[in-house]
Amino acid sequence: MTSKVEVLRALKLLFEHHKALDEKEVLEKQSQEQSQMKELLAALSDHMTELEEDLDTARKDLLKSEDVNVKLQRDV
Repeated sequence: MTSKVEVLRALKLLFEHHKALDEKEVLEKQSQEQSQMKELLAALSDHMTELEEDLDTARKDLLKSEDVNVKLQRDV
């Protein structure tokens, strides 16, 4: 017959094993979420670069338009 102490030790080991598994599942989930956030950050960074390029082009176009407008006003 198994003693109470042995049963308690076995239960403690089982509990610790389950706790370790739970912590592993949590860590894996956090790692997956971190990877997804890195991908999202990279995509947002790329989009930001595109928007900055578009803004730069729009500013250049505005300056050209203003120059043309000034020349047309002189001609009139």
